[in-house]
Amino acid sequence: MEHLTKKIPDATVARFSCLYEILGKLQKQGVEKVTSAELGRYLGQSAITVRKDIHYIGAGGTAGAKYPVAQMRSTIADRFGFDKPRSCCIVGLGRIGSALLEHLVSENQSTYEVVAGFDSNINRLETIHTPVELFPAYRIEEIVRRMGIEIAVIAVPQTQAQEAADRCCDGGVTGILNFTPTYIIPRHERVTVRSVDITSEVRILAALTYNRNINN
Repeated sequence: MEHLTKKIPDATVARFSCLYEILGKLQKQGVEKVTSAELGRYLGQSAITVRKDIHYIGAGGTAGAKYPVAQMRSTIADRFGFDKPRSCCIVGLGRIGSALLEHLVSENQSTYEVVAGFDSNINRLETIHTPVELFPAYRIEEIVRRMGIEIAVIAVPQTQAQEAADRCCDGGVTGILNFTPTYIIPRHERVTVRSVDITSEVRILAALTYNRNINN
């Protein structure tokens, strides 16, 4: 079927990830059906965009139509492998990295499992209390390969970011989430990088709100 084989744009995939989370929260609230307009408000998108996105997974509908929450969430999980946990590691266990480690472990998500943490400071490793195995940074490539880690979250100082990414790539990761304020160039084409730059996000939000205000 065309909608199952057609390549889905990256921006649409990102929205599906958000949509999956939203549908999970609606399920917990006991909501059984939802319209594209309601989903659009949650996503900050138009109802038309939501319907176009949903068409990619074979669940297209018309304006005003209601989608079954549980069924749609299950379809999204199956299409993007959200029900198959991906092994994940945290590289850099300073303030940001340690907070990310604690948060990601406590979330207990079905889409990922944090299995390792790395830091260049051996003394720091001895002070962190976590059920996750911790290792010195020079062992990244070895441990990533041995544990089959697929996703690396990098939260090291920006001067160390590219080296950490290179080690992760050489170990076999296929995805990197970059929390450093610098660009990372993946060593291998098969590796996807997404960056989270808080400063840039605040700047973008400020521009969006300013633009909206002058147009109203």
